[in-house]
Amino acid sequence: MTLQRKRSRLNLSEFGARFKKAREARGVTLDQIASDTRISTRFLAAIENEDFGVLPGGIFNRGFIRAYAERVGLDPQQAIRDYEQLARAAEPEHAPPETAPVERPRQLYPVALGALVLLIAIFYVVSNRGESPSETDSPALETPAPIQETPTQSPPAPAPVDPLPPPVAATTAREAPRTIALELQVHEATWIKLSADGAPLVNGEILPPGTSRRFTAQSAIDLTIGNAGGLTLKLNDRQVRSLGRRGQVRSLMITPENVADIIG
Repeated sequence: MTLQRKRSRLNLSEFGARFKKAREARGVTLDQIASDTRISTRFLAAIENEDFGVLPGGIFNRGFIRAYAERVGLDPQQAIRDYEQLARAAEPEHAPPETAPVERPRQLYPVALGALVLLIAIFYVVSNRGESPSETDSPALETPAPIQETPTQSPPAPAPVDPLPPPVAATTAREAPRTIALELQVHEATWIKLSADGAPLVNGEILPPGTSRRFTAQSAIDLTIGNAGGLTLKLNDRQVRSLGRRGQVRSLMITPENVADIIG
């Protein structure tokens, strides 16, 4: 059963169209939504086109769909459930055909036979040519001049030892773990919801003024703020530019790749 037929059974063929219709009804462009949610326009377009192979996968896909749905007024939980049904429906399409491997060995027999004949011919030519040069090799043994030059080339050998340390340092730098450190400084009462690496840490709490919280993650921090003007953020000890005005709702999916973009 093709993916299109499965979608019709699930009545989900309008998944991407619902996002596009809701966005156009609000009169906003993909660039505007990308600026508000910090999600690449390439990923937003992939959601509208249901081209999920473009997305990074895992919790990132769900986070992007939830943030996009909230921005255009769709139910984020329903959008995630619809996406998961579409993803499950596409899985059987990857099953490999069983008949293809059966015919391949038969097609290789003529090729193998031709290769064997060619190898025999090459061996015959080489073995016949190898007998005549034996007489011409003996005069070369009587020339002593090259033997005297070999000792003069041995002293420079230790020189290549010095350049070895720099590659070790570069390898160590590349293997250093990439983490996200987020610090919240609350100035006005603010509602927040936060999860790190898929684990919920703050499940819809109102933080009073003067609150300071710090969170770390390896791959992603999903943050929703109910009062964007009521707090300030630091990412990896660097101040983040203003998230929005007082009372504005903002959703951020923070990954190691987009930290610099969010800091601004």
